[in-house]
Amino acid sequence: MRKNDGISILENERGKIVKLLENRRLTKEGFSNVIFIRVEPSDLETTISEIINHFQNMSWIDKFDENYKKRSFQSRSLPTVKFLKEKLENHASDRITTDIGETVVSELSRSSLINQLDYLDVPLGELIKQQISGNSGFDFFSETKNSVIVFGEAKYLSKKNAYGNAMEQVERFVVESRDISDLRDIEDFVSLSGLRNASDGVKAYACGFSSTQIDTKNLINHIIKNRYFSTLAKHNEVIYIAVNILI
Repeated sequence: MRKNDGISILENERGKIVKLLENRRLTKEGFSNVIFIRVEPSDLETTISEIINHFQNMSWIDKFDENYKKRSFQSRSLPTVKFLKEKLENHASDRITTDIGETVVSELSRSSLINQLDYLDVPLGELIKQQISGNSGFDFFSETKNSVIVFGEAKYLSKKNAYGNAMEQVERFVVESRDISDLRDIEDFVSLSGLRNASDGVKAYACGFSSTQIDTKNLINHIIKNRYFSTLAKHNEVIYIAVNILI
């Protein structure tokens, strides 16, 4: 289920509302396994509308052969879709709350992995887990071309760079083995090789976060200096996804 399968908002559609500002490995900084991506919605209202349309597209469920799996994921995802739709539609046009902001950051970060890196398209965590909202594990997932599962966390802070919050949460979830506990929820969407690699400790992580208009070079330098950077950089791959949200 890569991006051509239609689960995500395709790049040619998404490109109209989200501008790619940066996509590179931090090889010059000495971290070839760390990727930095930066995107910016050209219009937040249009982006939110597109995210709502995407959430309501349940075609990914039809890809399952067994009817019991289709019905199972329908029972999980439909209440969440309704909840997310109402939450996003009711936000004030001149203000974005933390809850809405994290949903936007989650989806744009997830789509960035698919559209910019051509990683596996896995539905947003809230759509495939049991709880309607506030799931206790990672926010989004993907898988690299080398069968390494990506566990992603999204954070939003009003008018601030939230990379520190995302990094801290990822590190805490790693310590608490939330990634391993999430494997049961995503096993139908990733490869068996990816599941086995994750179980053996071969994993990747993504930190999606809201960003101000800070210069990209300075932003990267701040991330590298963060207390959690070195620990996270020991993993197979780490992706930082800065989402410029101007409101």
